[in-house]
Amino acid sequence: MHMYIKVTSEHQEQFERLETQFWSKEAKQEIEKGNMTGWGLLKNVGIDTRVTEANYVIVNTFKDIEQAFGNQATWDTSFLGITPQEISTENIREVIAIRWYQNETSIPGNDSPITIFNYGRPTDVAAFVNENKTLWKGIHLSNQKNTNLDSWGVHTRIHPLGVASKASIFTRDGFPTLLDAMKYLAFKEDNPYQKMAAKSKMNEIMPDGFGYTLIRRTLLWVN
Repeated sequence: MHMYIKVTSEHQEQFERLETQFWSKEAKQEIEKGNMTGWGLLKNVGIDTRVTEANYVIVNTFKDIEQAFGNQATWDTSFLGITPQEISTENIREVIAIRWYQNETSIPGNDSPITIFNYGRPTDVAAFVNENKTLWKGIHLSNQKNTNLDSWGVHTRIHPLGVASKASIFTRDGFPTLLDAMKYLAFKEDNPYQKMAAKSKMNEIMPDGFGYTLIRRTLLWVN
């Protein structure tokens, strides 16, 4: 579950403090109860300070759909000795969207501090997933030493769906530093990926390419 949040500059310090010092502990308790598997707070890198869109994402991960929608989590703050109202962020942030995704394939990493998110809308989601499993996963693995890529994944949208929902998939490329991510994105005339992807049909599967790519920094991750 990805919750996309907008926080203006004057409230960002307070928002980050409340989420990392209090709500992360609440999430850890739910993880230990077996109600979820992970929680993270991510912040966009290099986005206009006028904040015209979501600039934070809170991620909740689950082992399966049954755990995600079992409604077992209580988010009871009593063990912290405070009430939910005392640490509420509702008056300093705006929830832009809540979206649910399914992990289709991945290369596990070390909770990468820097992640490139690529959002797109392939003409054939099944073909997109299949090619990533059978071709691109191997390409990424073989290039890890050169790119410093330390995690990767392909995710399909569960809800909401439809043309109006824009992206139906996203991929993520995790790196240990912002420099690694920028070097990975930078144009290269002699790109090794082009030769290795000679069998790719991605030009047909997603002719317009990714519709949106941005970098997010992980401020805290607990699991």
